[in-house]
Amino acid sequence: MRAPKTKKKPRVGPGRLSAAQAEALPDRLLDAAFGHFTEVGYEGATMDQIAKRAGASTKTLYSRYGNKAEILEAVVMRNVERTVAEHLRFFALNPEEVEPRDYLYKLAIQIGVANLADETAGLVRITFSEAYRFPVLRRLYREVTGRAIGAIARALVVWRDQDKVDFREDPEVLAALCFGALTDGMRIRAVLGDPMSRSELEKQVSADLDVFLRGIAAQPKVKKRTSK
Repeated sequence: MRAPKTKKKPRVGPGRLSAAQAEALPDRLLDAAFGHFTEVGYEGATMDQIAKRAGASTKTLYSRYGNKAEILEAVVMRNVERTVAEHLRFFALNPEEVEPRDYLYKLAIQIGVANLADETAGLVRITFSEAYRFPVLRRLYREVTGRAIGAIARALVVWRDQDKVDFREDPEVLAALCFGALTDGMRIRAVLGDPMSRSELEKQVSADLDVFLRGIAAQPKVKKRTSK
């Protein structure tokens, strides 16, 4: 008498993914592409190596991205969305309720701490090296920095109305100056692979902020004496 046949589980063959694998595939491809771009640069990267790094076939990669430029754009778009979401989640100060120095210090430190992460530094490095030929990278960079500059500009107007600061310049221009003074050094160091330590970051931001705020400090109003 023959033993009853056991029902075999269907195997996932070559090119066929389980539901969990299919769900994880987009991030796996972009993670592999991001790592490859940051290691060898755009010129040195190949679709074959990205696929190999992701544990996928080149056919699978090309079915989602037509060429290297498309996957670079997808990598940057995803990382920008993550960066902006992180900033919005952790930075919730209201300028109406916070002193200028506290507000700007926390904003700069948050940006600085983000740049300590390899992922953020790698994203900025790719943007700086490839934006000259990929307009989308320039647009995304301006969008991200523009959000921070816009937040500072709105805060400056609030503080001027509260007589906490005094300036006649365009608030957007002044905000761009403030953003550059507080963050350019830390971002350049991160891109060069020599990120500031937390103590260096705090010391630099504090010094830059003191200089900036002295330049727009509101002078105390002197009451006029009335003649008797």
